[in-house]
Amino acid sequence: MDEPRPYKVDRLRRRTENGRAMSNDPRRQTERLHLGRVSAHGAVYFVTFVTANRTPWLVTTAAASAVLGAIKTWHDEGDGVVLAVTVMPDHVHVLFELGDRLDVGRCVSRWKTVGRRQSGYAGEWQRDFWERRVRHDESQEDYALYILLNPYCAGLARRGEAWPWWWAQAPERFRFATMLGPEGEPPEEWIDWPEERFAELKTGE
Repeated sequence: MDEPRPYKVDRLRRRTENGRAMSNDPRRQTERLHLGRVSAHGAVYFVTFVTANRTPWLVTTAAASAVLGAIKTWHDEGDGVVLAVTVMPDHVHVLFELGDRLDVGRCVSRWKTVGRRQSGYAGEWQRDFWERRVRHDESQEDYALYILLNPYCAGLARRGEAWPWWWAQAPERFRFATMLGPEGEPPEEWIDWPEERFAELKTGE
């Protein structure tokens, strides 16, 4: 298996040694996650699923590529439409439109199962996931931008560098895509935005 990039390992180690989680994503609250869970076909969802015990096994190119590949394959098979996705060392964010055949839980289960298998069983997933149905009065654009900037705000991607495990099936649907650099990297000033920029989003954080 290929080794993670040194600067990523250093940042992950410093964040762990300081007693900080690698992201502010929700802690496990399995029972609460099931309350009121109903899948609406054709609706847009923002979901987050994480590794077991926050182990950063997705830090390697092979593991991250396997999980991203599993989500892309699901998209190509037509069970839904992936609008934006990013794979982080210990969690994954996906913005997608649900198709007619599967509910949200079965979609996430498919991504987890296939991604883990294709990674060579590099690690385990935490049970369940966090989901948010994006309402008509909410901005899909902001959710997609949040997903894009996640590795930069976490200090895992260098400024001026594209994060290789972010993907949007049709980036032109988002206005911000026209302002990205030639490799898909965001402008540096976006990375310096205060946390309040996304305070209105329901991300589970």
